[in-house]
Amino acid sequence: MVTEYRPQLGGDGDKNGALLRALLNESEPGRLVLPAGSYPISGGLVLTDSWSLSGSGATLWRAEAEQAALIHILGSGVAVTDLTLELPDSSPGPHDGAEWTAITIGRYFYTDKPQWIERITVDRVVVRRVGRCAANNITLIGAVRDARFTNLQVHGGGTAFIAHWGAVGNGVSDITGHSLHPHHFQVDGLRVYDAFEAFCLSSVHDVEVRNVQCEGVEIGFRLLPGDNTDRYNENGADSGINQRLLIHNCDIGWCGDLYAIRVAGWGRSEVDGAVTTRAFVDLGLRDVTVRPLPVMVGSRPPRQGRRPIVVEDAGSVDLNDVRVLT
Repeated sequence: MVTEYRPQLGGDGDKNGALLRALLNESEPGRLVLPAGSYPISGGLVLTDSWSLSGSGATLWRAEAEQAALIHILGSGVAVTDLTLELPDSSPGPHDGAEWTAITIGRYFYTDKPQWIERITVDRVVVRRVGRCAANNITLIGAVRDARFTNLQVHGGGTAFIAHWGAVGNGVSDITGHSLHPHHFQVDGLRVYDAFEAFCLSSVHDVEVRNVQCEGVEIGFRLLPGDNTDRYNENGADSGINQRLLIHNCDIGWCGDLYAIRVAGWGRSEVDGAVTTRAFVDLGLRDVTVRPLPVMVGSRPPRQGRRPIVVEDAGSVDLNDVRVLT
């Protein structure tokens, strides 16, 4: 029988954070159910194996930007459902995509080859930030597989949902072991408003993203091979990276000045600067609509000669009913 925990929260963010962390660290895994209401929280919550976190009618919010993810999933068999998470404007560095987030699943860098995190569910979660900023909202990174993300709503921030490779090493220029690539996951139902980007998939395989609607995004989505393509994967060319991706039923209200969709098969390594390519195999973009809106990026001029859809060294891409409205 699964144990259920129902903590009482109040108006002190430090106390709320300390209470929830103590419960997660010291109790047997079970169902952590938050009370309805809006509660400040400082620090982050780490969910290890077999925890679930839910709170129909509950909002957790941060008064100040913090580097730690508000919710960090580092175990298998974890579910986060029925929550609203509110974060302020944050300014992470160029390689801090797994930090400053609302939810992060996995890690970017590992000291040794890790165990895979799997059987993850994130459902009916709302993320809100004040305006666009550089911080991602939901990040899936490194050794994670078999995950399902459904009924997500994101307002503001950087990329609403990003999936990205991880590796054994100390940083992007100091990779010492194998790279690790999220796979076998699905995003079904993503609503994005006034964010920098709806979603980005970098160096993944066996993925489906469907039922996406976004309004006022500078970029709809990017599909990338990662800056090291498959150079550090233990299976090399047989890694499966960039294979079996399906993106369908997407409506993009595009307000940017660069491109609405980018599919690129090349990457430049920050280890040694080498440029390598990894063509996509069995990539389908189906029933995708780009609706150009007035440019809303600072004081930049309107688009002139910009292509809304950019495909670079990507191999064979199935563009079935992909259209740009005029």
